Amino acid sequence: MKAVSLAVALLATALGAPQCLADYEQGNIIVRLGYGWVQPEDDSDWLQIDGSVRLPDTQVYVDDGDSATITATWLFADHFGLGLLAALPFEHDLDVGGLPDPVEPIDNPALGRVPLGSLEQLPPTLTVQWFPVCKESWVQPYVGFGVNFTTFMDEDVSTVAQGYFEDVLGAVSRADLDVDDSWGLAGEVGIDILFGQNSSWLFNAAVWYLDIDTEAKISFRDQNSNWVRITTDVDVDPWVYSVGLGYKF
Repeated sequence: MKAVSLAVALLATALGAPQCLADYEQGNIIVRLGYGWVQPEDDSDWLQIDGSVRLPDTQVYVDDGDSATITATWLFADHFGLGLLAALPFEHDLDVGGLPDPVEPIDNPALGRVPLGSLEQLPPTLTVQWFPVCKESWVQPYVGFGVNFTTFMDEDVSTVAQGYFEDVLGAVSRADLDVDDSWGLAGEVGIDILFGQNSSWLFNAAVWYLDIDTEAKISFRDQNSNWVRITTDVDVDPWVYSVGLGYKF
């Protein structure tokens, strides 16, 4: 709800700003450096073993992550720009809930939320932005819509999950986690506040919503040297918040 409220507030600022003949001038480039926080609205399908055995009520959770953000805008026309969201890798812890309890399967049919592993991700996002106010204004709200590409890296399985795979599923090799890259739609609202009408330095605050859907796969060898694969579809769908400083060229 906080994410929705912030997005609505920024959008209202953008749409309610006074109108003039033009805003940021065509050809301007704005570069911003800041701090970003990713808050997933995660959901997943039940985990499946070898594509056939489903584990009811299991779910993968993606925890929050933060990193440095780099955003830029190129004004290709009055009121319209091409925006880019980039960042250093965001690191997220992964949890899994609902796994069968190997110790007391009858009295306690499922484990609670336990560590599954971790990963890093980069979410480069390209948007077309609309700046509604005049170029004389030192407050420049904007909205944008576009596309996101997210790539995942440095996936790792936790020692807790590794022990579970060994004790319950007979794993004899180190479990490997692989998360597919994702393409999806993106929306953003933001605001640049210049340090005076004649200043090129500015403060920026922005929020994005990213459609990130992916498949997670865990694989390991069992005691019979067969590959065991655990898969699930994961909807990450995060809100991304950023605050920082920028410069208008």
